[in-house]
Amino acid sequence: MAIDAETLDAGEPGRPARLLAVSRARAGRRILADRLATRLVVLGGIIVIASILAILLVIAGEVYPLFQKPSATVVGRHTATSTGAHGEPAPGDSVGVDEYREIAFRITAGGSLAFTSLRGERALPSVAVPGLAGARIAAVATSGTSRYVLGTSDGRVIPLEMKFDVAFGRGARTVTPAPEFGEPAILDGERRRAVLRLASATPGGGPVTVAQVGPGELLVQTVVEKKALIGPVRREALVQPLDAAVDGEITTMALDGRAEDLFLGTSRGRVVQYDMRDHRSPRRGEAVSVSSVQAPVTALGFLIGDRTLVVGDGAGSVSTWQMVPPPGGGERRLRRVNRFRDHPAPVAAVTASRRDKGFATADAGGGILVHYGTSGETLLSLRAEDAQPLRAIMLAPKADGVVGVDAAGTVTDWRLHNPHPEATLRTLFGKVWY
Repeated sequence: MAIDAETLDAGEPGRPARLLAVSRARAGRRILADRLATRLVVLGGIIVIASILAILLVIAGEVYPLFQKPSATVVGRHTATSTGAHGEPAPGDSVGVDEYREIAFRITAGGSLAFTSLRGERALPSVAVPGLAGARIAAVATSGTSRYVLGTSDGRVIPLEMKFDVAFGRGARTVTPAPEFGEPAILDGERRRAVLRLASATPGGGPVTVAQVGPGELLVQTVVEKKALIGPVRREALVQPLDAAVDGEITTMALDGRAEDLFLGTSRGRVVQYDMRDHRSPRRGEAVSVSSVQAPVTALGFLIGDRTLVVGDGAGSVSTWQMVPPPGGGERRLRRVNRFRDHPAPVAAVTASRRDKGFATADAGGGILVHYGTSGETLLSLRAEDAQPLRAIMLAPKADGVVGVDAAGTVTDWRLHNPHPEATLRTLFGKVWY
């Protein structure tokens, strides 16, 4: 190709192009630079791929524990020192444990607080319930984190706050029970009927207690606390009857922590809701069938937050329910959220975690199932070897253990390893009803 304009004009062939003279050293440097650049690009690609793999490995390492199966181990079984009627646990929420799982306690029908050391052979004396005057403890209900209400066989209720003193010294921790009893209050002053079942709550306005004294007869005690300018807080108690309109007999009941909703389980497999926001005039809601075979409702309880009701029945089924308005609006109605694995025997007790939406149910055959409310999954099945049917159970405050007590007063202690009960593919990627 000619690049000389004069040559093109003359029509003569152009002069041959000059060869590009490059030294060997310069060519070697160029080849070396090219090879280094190629290797650098390859190395950068390897680093990028390795970084992505490392990120995926870290993610896998973080996600893997979420899907590890929970486990449970029997730590020990502790036989009651007092047997017979005196050491028999009272009906209801009559067992508990401190947050370190060192001391378990049970409330006996004979009228005492019996303590069991779960670590070592430490002897702990029992504490008599004051003011019984020959009566027995006929029912026990929780009324908050550490509060209990004890119903007696002569129509009274005795408040209890179960505290534990924790001291540290010489490199060791010492836990000491320190129960505080309140003044007994008379519920059934005229007829002195035994308290069959109890439900209690402690909202800001004062404690509310509902006691069953007959097949369908309830007594509602409302305590209003008034602060005086001088002197202690004055308490005014009001007791009024509530004739529950139920189909059959009341077999169990539960009152939410705000004392707004009272739920009554019946012998015909129904749950009846009462609006308790006006304590002087409770309003009956609808009755909902919660058992497909009309088995009696045998256990009621709330998950943390007191918005989700746990229902167990005589056929062994376990389900959760919530009060929600219908899609088109209107009055709240009880609607089922999840159904869990069935027990082989009637459900006898329900206990909820204080940290998450987990809960456990015990049956009349001595088995325990651990569930998680939002996922609808049953995570664990527990049963102590040669264990008797359990009367009451409690999930430890840190959700790292379960304690149960049988009719003879024997306490069984399980250790739970269940760090991520909420993690399932459905809860991670699907819709979750909280």
